[in-house]
Amino acid sequence: MSTPSFATLHGLKGLKGLIPLLLLVFVMGCTTKNEMPSEQAVLRTYLEDKGYQSISYEGIAESYELTKQKIVTLPYMMYWGMQPEDPSKYFGKTITVKKFIVKNHPLSQGEVDVYVYVVDGQPIGGTSYPHGSKMYGGYWSIEGKTLEELQPKPFQVWRQDWVNRYSR
Repeated sequence: MSTPSFATLHGLKGLKGLIPLLLLVFVMGCTTKNEMPSEQAVLRTYLEDKGYQSISYEGIAESYELTKQKIVTLPYMMYWGMQPEDPSKYFGKTITVKKFIVKNHPLSQGEVDVYVYVVDGQPIGGTSYPHGSKMYGGYWSIEGKTLEELQPKPFQVWRQDWVNRYSR
């Protein structure tokens, strides 16, 4: 019986270090973006309370600091004009926008992309958009309503009031 050569032993040592690396790559490759982190359960409950069936969590779509300057520019003016709360209470805070795909939404009989606005770990509102739609320029609240449906004023009057209110 012959003893293994140095090259053979060195090759086996290299494989021992490579196996954990390959396992790590395999495990990472098996995770999908559709798996919602456990800390996001409050967001799923938020959507379910609105009557939506969450199909998948797609991750963070955007994160930004809400400022007076941002809120008077498009598309943020439209996004925030559809929220149930006064946006000024969130100035200086980080808004994290988390994307979900849902069913059972009034905007479409099919799937709908819902963007939940999160501040300090709590959902405060959001927007929605028909999933896979090729339309451009449409803005809908998380409930699927347009700005015109939510605001009591004609758009041009609302827009001017909005800019005057938040650009000071």
